[in-house]
Amino acid sequence: MNLQEAYYEQKFENEFLRAKGDEFQTLFERLMGLAYKADFMACRPWGNQGDRKNDGFLKSERRLFQVYAPNTMEATKAIAKIAEDFEGAKAHWGTHFDKWVFVHNATDGLPPHVQQLLLNFEQANNGIVLEPWGLEELRLIFRKLANEDKASWLGLAPTDATKIKLGFGDLQVVLERIASLPVLPMAEVKEVPMGKIEANALSESVVRLLKEGMLKTPLVTDFFRQWHDETLGERLAEAFKAEYQRLRQHQSPNRIFAELQSWAGGDHRGIPEHELAVLTVIAYYFERCDIFEEPRSVAP
Repeated sequence: MNLQEAYYEQKFENEFLRAKGDEFQTLFERLMGLAYKADFMACRPWGNQGDRKNDGFLKSERRLFQVYAPNTMEATKAIAKIAEDFEGAKAHWGTHFDKWVFVHNATDGLPPHVQQLLLNFEQANNGIVLEPWGLEELRLIFRKLANEDKASWLGLAPTDATKIKLGFGDLQVVLERIASLPVLPMAEVKEVPMGKIEANALSESVVRLLKEGMLKTPLVTDFFRQWHDETLGERLAEAFKAEYQRLRQHQSPNRIFAELQSWAGGDHRGIPEHELAVLTVIAYYFERCDIFEEPRSVAP
């Protein structure tokens, strides 16, 4: 996975984690439309007829989709939703599909009794395959998109050429933005311990972005060495620590990384040089201060 691929995949995962309800259905439709073009038929509610239990149809695979993305996944509600939607799909579209897909936003998978329900329905309906699709299934489809389609959706990504051109000016925009935030008391900056990436269970794309950023962190060190305010590096370390502590109360590590990108990037996000500068600064403080969790020590 190169820098561009990692950037787009992390952006897609962040969109997946953020979207709920109608936003999630819109994300799903956009993904499928870009991946399959005219082969995918989106279906919107129509008057008092609704969508007749059809959130999308893939013609070439005779695959019908139903999307369910609540704020929190509750097993009893999910079971009721599956039963209602599947039976309704059979009644309205039964002659058109052989595969019925329950698209959900549960990041830790479906509960076992929901999986059992799908298997029971499949067993009772010979000739119809029932499938749950979550983040990993949608990620595989996203990986098939052309870079032009990813850019039209998620904006331009930094590339290896961007990395070569990264300079002090790009870093200064990011660092001055963070420095403009309220000043907090300074504290010791810690060295990054071995195994920190693994200890935080970060996704493959986030790990790649961190490692790409780490390649340019000596540029941040040089910037601070030459900057007129010798306390800037430590003040920014405190700002990163405070923001991380705020985010870690309610967010997963991958989501925290995305929120730190937005926090550090500000209004300039979307420009490849600026995005890479943000990644470099985050990587610098990942290496040298207390953002993200340290690995637990193993008893001898």
